[in-house]
Amino acid sequence: MSKFTSPDLMKLNNKKRILEIIYKQKNIYRAQIAEMTTMSNQTITNLVKELLREGLVKEVTMEKKSKGRNPMALSINDSMNHVIGIELSVNGMKLGLYDLALNNKREINVSSDHSNLESLKENIENLRLFSGSNKILGIAISVEGIVDELSGLVIKAKDTGFDRVNLKAELAYFDIPVQIRNDVNMLAETDSERHNNRNYMLVKIDRGIGAAFVLNGKIHRSDNNAAGEFGHTSVFTLGNKRLCRCGKKGCLTTETSMTALESKLGLNIGQMASMVEKNEPEIMEVVEETAEYISQPLSNIVTVLDLNKIILTGSVVTTFGDYFEKKLHEKLFEKLNAWGSFNEVETLGQYNMSDRSARCAVESYFTVSNFDIEE
Repeated sequence: MSKFTSPDLMKLNNKKRILEIIYKQKNIYRAQIAEMTTMSNQTITNLVKELLREGLVKEVTMEKKSKGRNPMALSINDSMNHVIGIELSVNGMKLGLYDLALNNKREINVSSDHSNLESLKENIENLRLFSGSNKILGIAISVEGIVDELSGLVIKAKDTGFDRVNLKAELAYFDIPVQIRNDVNMLAETDSERHNNRNYMLVKIDRGIGAAFVLNGKIHRSDNNAAGEFGHTSVFTLGNKRLCRCGKKGCLTTETSMTALESKLGLNIGQMASMVEKNEPEIMEVVEETAEYISQPLSNIVTVLDLNKIILTGSVVTTFGDYFEKKLHEKLFEKLNAWGSFNEVETLGQYNMSDRSARCAVESYFTVSNFDIEE
């Protein structure tokens, strides 16, 4: 990447600041942008001209409120710019091309048998070609596993086909900014609750068990990228502790992940869901036992961090339904003290991870703090 001089850096940062204001405020006037920044009117006029030429913003005619010619408001040019949102999971790949209003323009699904780096590159190129003359501003990728979000390295993502692959490096030739996120961090980062500056934990109970922590409205990220490995907390009340693939015994995932439940019960997801729907005693006992196991480490985390709430998602949650949410809520309150901030367990509704990834790509592009410039 070429070096920037100080004036170049100032100009780039000023343009990104203007873009962020237009993105967040929508239909805003140049004079209003001047009031919100330390930039002169002439600087704003010049930079807006550049943004208009680049097709990133457009002028919008607002309702006429006075005689004469009203000034033109500014808005992001949603339809003429695109992003790509991608989900990499044990089930395969899902890629989507979106405009900046997050309307899906094209979707590609790839089975787990064909989920690999070459297929990923080929399908990104297919979406780029489909986009035509519209510029692609960013790519965001959700990965089921442990990732180094800064470097783009997939540290561990078993059964996805991307273990130890540096996605940012591999996709650099597209010359498009790439964001990589752990799947649960991606959910939390694009969750509307985060903007309320709440302190909560989002837990995904699926074939593996992961979590993301939102503390004072910000995603908590650790030095070694392992924050949120909730499935590898120990459940000390387990009787016959099973060996986990991490090498320890008694990990939560060995009893309460969907993989563990299917193995233990000899049932698949559909069979379990049918039994829950019929309220069969055998499965309802398992639901309650699962809630008990999960409530043990959860209650400790909630107490230490004084969290407001727990948000649940994943195949175990959807399979076990409302009864599981109710029992977990009850068991947490049995274990928590009365003076903490915790008040509820909530289930995350339907979502599409490629949609969420696209939202991340858009928000990353228009947020100054996410604009990385090599000095």
